[in-house]
Amino acid sequence: MDDILEARIEDMPGMSFECGCGRRHSVDISRLVVGSNILGEIAAGLEPFRGGKLLVISDNNTYRAFGEVVINRLLDDGFRLKSFVFDSGDRMLLPDERSIGRALLEVEPDTTFILVVGSGVLSDIARIVSYRTGKQFAIVATAPSMDGYTSVGSSLVVGNKKITYYSHYPYAIFADTSVMRRAPMIMIQAGFGDVLGKLTALADWHLARDVSNEYYCGTIAKLVRKGVDKCLESAGGLAERDEHSVRCLIDALILTGLSIGLAGVSRPASGTEHQLAHYWEVKAVEEGKEHPLHGNSVGVGTVVTAMLYELASEILPEGIAYPRADYVRSLLGKVGAFTNPGDLGISRELFTDSMMNAMYMRDKYTVLRYCSQKGRLEEFAGIIAGKLYS
Repeated sequence: MDDILEARIEDMPGMSFECGCGRRHSVDISRLVVGSNILGEIAAGLEPFRGGKLLVISDNNTYRAFGEVVINRLLDDGFRLKSFVFDSGDRMLLPDERSIGRALLEVEPDTTFILVVGSGVLSDIARIVSYRTGKQFAIVATAPSMDGYTSVGSSLVVGNKKITYYSHYPYAIFADTSVMRRAPMIMIQAGFGDVLGKLTALADWHLARDVSNEYYCGTIAKLVRKGVDKCLESAGGLAERDEHSVRCLIDALILTGLSIGLAGVSRPASGTEHQLAHYWEVKAVEEGKEHPLHGNSVGVGTVVTAMLYELASEILPEGIAYPRADYVRSLLGKVGAFTNPGDLGISRELFTDSMMNAMYMRDKYTVLRYCSQKGRLEEFAGIIAGKLYS
């Protein structure tokens, strides 16, 4: 059952095993390719769909970054395809009804497969469109910005609310590190923030196991920690766009994303830090405002969660391992990422509100609910707000 801990990412598709946790875990993705200059492997990986017609989705930025190159290679190799490029102008592309409907209009009767060239928003759009039209899809990742590439859910904005819709796994993920290292630095910072969030997510999972007897898998927790640790070891190179460091970052993001599918719940990758980030994002969406990239919010949420764990240390069950807040700040500092909610435009009022109410956004036991049950959350929230907004 521990074979997956030693496996290369490229060898994980199709793995299935009985685990000591009592469950069978499976990796239900057909192909994972991570490497430098993998254009030829993208074409080879799509060979099973050569007889049909591909719809290739990108936006202005990702088309310039890699989409045009991918399309030309596929055409040279004899693939039939149609290219659709989102032109969002000056506004941020949102995975909302407008964008989903626009992509849906590009699916033709003879479309047999959807290929998306991009990162979070574009993959969410392609995932839900492919699922609702009964097509398989694959992702060519252009930025190491989040762990959702391997997700079965699409995080969408519907009716001015952020909602996750179940869809399906991608057939394949192709991640070219020579492309991703050139992504905007804020997207690299976001990916790193998402990885750091696993430090507190794993603490919350352990806490939930001990306090509420929640399902827990030690093998999956080790898999997540393996990816995180490897990423942290090379974090210093991210600010210089070192390709090895970028490889370690995308590996960690893919591993933590896979862990969600293995566990059947988001526990291994999402805890208090994500509850806070989601709360801030939802409030921005409700008010029609743009919000920071998800991973940047998660990174700040990890600092806040670590601060909460430190304050709660005397009332926690024994054996809960959590990161120190200064350690998280120092890691974020290595890549020049945000460390304070004020840097994200989060007001003190919204911050305090999130500390008291973010736990109600998901039915998930975290240190927020633990401190609330102990009657200490309001006190701790006030202390943290005082430190962050002094």
